[in-house]
Amino acid sequence: MSRPGFYFFFCPDAGLVKRQIHKTLEPYDPDSWEINTLWSDDPELDQKLWKALNMANMMGPSRVVVVRNCQVFKDAQWKALAPALKGFKSGIWPFFCLEGQWDKQKPKIPAVLENKKFFKIARERGWIWQFPGITRQNLPRYLEKRARETGLVFAPGVQEKLVNILPLNSLGVDQELEKLLLLANDQGKVEAEHLDIVEPRADLDIFAQMQSIQQGKNITLVWQKFFRDQQTGQEALFPFLGLLLHEARVLWHLAAGEEDRVFLYPRTKNEKKRLARQLGPRNIARLWDMILEAEAGVKSGTILQDQALEKLTADLYQLFRQK
Repeated sequence: MSRPGFYFFFCPDAGLVKRQIHKTLEPYDPDSWEINTLWSDDPELDQKLWKALNMANMMGPSRVVVVRNCQVFKDAQWKALAPALKGFKSGIWPFFCLEGQWDKQKPKIPAVLENKKFFKIARERGWIWQFPGITRQNLPRYLEKRARETGLVFAPGVQEKLVNILPLNSLGVDQELEKLLLLANDQGKVEAEHLDIVEPRADLDIFAQMQSIQQGKNITLVWQKFFRDQQTGQEALFPFLGLLLHEARVLWHLAAGEEDRVFLYPRTKNEKKRLARQLGPRNIARLWDMILEAEAGVKSGTILQDQALEKLTADLYQLFRQK
């Protein structure tokens, strides 16, 4: 089977890029290739890249040259690639990975690259893979795919909860799924109580915000930024409520003395136990009321998302700042 002369990968998720590289190699006897990875911040990159693209292994295996984080290439570096990519080299297969964040659902392609003949050829022949990374919208599909690959089975409602609390990068998601796999029963089934081990999303740590409220800090701007960074409409509120519900469940177990149902690092568990004791079961239960009120209000059209956030913020301040 004839293979592409070179390949471009546009994706901000390093784990997905690595997986796609191996998928691209699959039809071409992957064991026969030596993978040589170069990084854009290597001070000797230009010399190493020239050698990798021009000097084939005379006696050794064919070489895949993977160049990571090419989105930071200078114009001169893109121009310097033209001679090496002009002809097909059977023993050398270059992969260029542009891993910057997308803009308006499109990859950022440097103008100098767009105008190069080798990139136009890649477009015409389909030698390009592009994917926006993990989003709240495509995370369910990714979870289903990984569940098939690992043998995980989600109890009813568990996948929906995971979608709201998992980080938006494949490496982070895979790490959390590995933890859940260890807790799952013999049939690989993940129950709702297992979700307590999942680390909160990096974009908004609810527990950290609870602690900030207790310390008298104003976190409204942090939450507003979180909402702006999400898609507009109801979709922004419900992941937030999912995070809050997840934290409320952890605090409830700890307040009830059910520590064996909470799987956290010892230091984190002790911090949350302290907060659970301070709040007590009655106040923790109030978190459920706040969540249900906000969700029902937005879904019914009684209040807008911003209004729900404003009221929720005020209620949380009152709850966590009471003496």
